[in-house]
Amino acid sequence: MQPTVSSFLTPLALKTAGVVLILSLPIDLVFTLLFVPESVGADPTQWWLMATSQLAQRGLLPLVGIAFIAIGDWIEIVSTEDGGSRGNGWRIGVFSLSSLLGLIFLMIIPFQLLTTTTLQNQKLKTIDDTVAQRKAEVKSQNKDKIQQQITAIDAEIKSGRVQGQAANDLKTTRGNLQLLLNDPKKLAQEVDNIVKQLDKEKQKAQAQVSNEVLQTGIRTSLTSLPLAIAYTTIGWMGLRRVLK
Repeated sequence: MQPTVSSFLTPLALKTAGVVLILSLPIDLVFTLLFVPESVGADPTQWWLMATSQLAQRGLLPLVGIAFIAIGDWIEIVSTEDGGSRGNGWRIGVFSLSSLLGLIFLMIIPFQLLTTTTLQNQKLKTIDDTVAQRKAEVKSQNKDKIQQQITAIDAEIKSGRVQGQAANDLKTTRGNLQLLLNDPKKLAQEVDNIVKQLDKEKQKAQAQVSNEVLQTGIRTSLTSLPLAIAYTTIGWMGLRRVLK
């Protein structure tokens, strides 16, 4: 069969596009991870989650690139008299890369789940510590501290720096503090109500953190699993065919 322009250009175009798609992953990933926010870059756990999430999101591109190369190679074989390039070195390289990527995406799954659990525990501990500190501050409210607050408000009002609605708000706050000062039972009840509200806020924050972190981990793991299967299947079947 006499080779034609299309039989030459089509495999070349497919292979070139395949190489570009494969190279787009490491290039894109490097630039993405070079410009991470400071808060993420300073925390190895968050950096790892970001890196694996980015890798999983862009993992389809090299897979399409490998498929393009394989299709281009097949078209070249069937459309030329000599069956295209018979050298298997580059074919082994492509299918070995596919197998390697399959292993990487497979390894991401357990590491992702482990890192997700670690990050979740870190954030939950931060919430616990913050709420515990706020509770301690609330429970430490006593007559002396309330009197200090009243004295400070009186000084602010007398200074004349606060006028209008702001002054009225300060007077309202002073009145509420005075009521608490005159009624120890009401003060204790107020402290108890604030503590209960803090507990509710803590539970809500913990639930939100758990949902966000777990969703990220599960989404990345579920994305990585089919990619791992696809890369490994193509890689091993390709190597088996080439080395046969």
